[in-house]
Amino acid sequence: MAGVGYPTPAIFIAIATQAFGEIAPAMPALKPHLLSLGIAALLLLPLGIWAIRNPAAASLKFINALARVPGDRLQTNIAYGPHPENQLDIYLPPQSQPTSAQANAPVIVFFYGGCWGACLKFYKSDYRFVAESLAKEGYVVVLPDYRYHPNVKFPAIMTDATAAVEWVNENIEQYGGDPAQLFLSGHSAGAQMAVLLTLNEDYLHSKIHNNIKGFIGLAGPYDFLPFDQAYQPILFGPEENYPISQPINYVDGNEPPLLLLYGNDDTIVFPRNIENLSAKVNQLGGEVEVHRYDRIDHSGIVGALSVPFRNRQPVYADILNFLNQHRH
Repeated sequence: MAGVGYPTPAIFIAIATQAFGEIAPAMPALKPHLLSLGIAALLLLPLGIWAIRNPAAASLKFINALARVPGDRLQTNIAYGPHPENQLDIYLPPQSQPTSAQANAPVIVFFYGGCWGACLKFYKSDYRFVAESLAKEGYVVVLPDYRYHPNVKFPAIMTDATAAVEWVNENIEQYGGDPAQLFLSGHSAGAQMAVLLTLNEDYLHSKIHNNIKGFIGLAGPYDFLPFDQAYQPILFGPEENYPISQPINYVDGNEPPLLLLYGNDDTIVFPRNIENLSAKVNQLGGEVEVHRYDRIDHSGIVGALSVPFRNRQPVYADILNFLNQHRH
């Protein structure tokens, strides 16, 4: 239902193509240095072997290396709760002044996935490329870490997600953000967390909930009963608690606008999640926008925000169009 893994071959090919295009004109001048280049290649061989053995981590390192963020536009490891994992990073837009007097930039809080911790373990720094792609367009972007399975179960995970958004509401003006223009977003399991905060008004105070201008979900599980992974009954149990894990149960037609994005090659999250949630929102008179993409899989949908793919896939443009429609 919810998994991880990046389209490593595609990312490596894109990066290699981009790099070759940049150095090809200089190839004749490099001939005197072929020996040095060969030695460098040998020294880098262990790195190549590591990349083959750890494709997801290698992909993230490559795409994050391309997402350059000046130090004055990044605030890291800010505590939002009592647990060691309760830390967040804030990415500021260009020329942003971290003073309350100029707090006018819309804010995006993005939650990463990874089967709520039951698959690969991710961290906020792994998604720098997502934050950079949105901050450069004038948004203050917040990436929280949170506790996950097996250390905690659901809904304790939502306790952390709620605390992160509450911290943003109370403090983001200090970093040039406008708490009255809040967007929640996430990929995979992170999309489930973000949309629950958007749909279930029991999590956030009404004032904060009213500040949510929209939700952006990338390959999110929204209607995934019955469970099909062994860890899920443990994570979401006991059985009487299963319904509170399903975002579709909280649609009432009055929710903030939803943007649901899905790759048709996704074999991790089934299409019914997007189809059923959007159908219920439409049935109850809510606002939902759905985009499905050919030749994009579960991880490719978020990988489309990276530098190599940002202008090759429509995902990034669709997100920016949605944000521009619903920001002040």
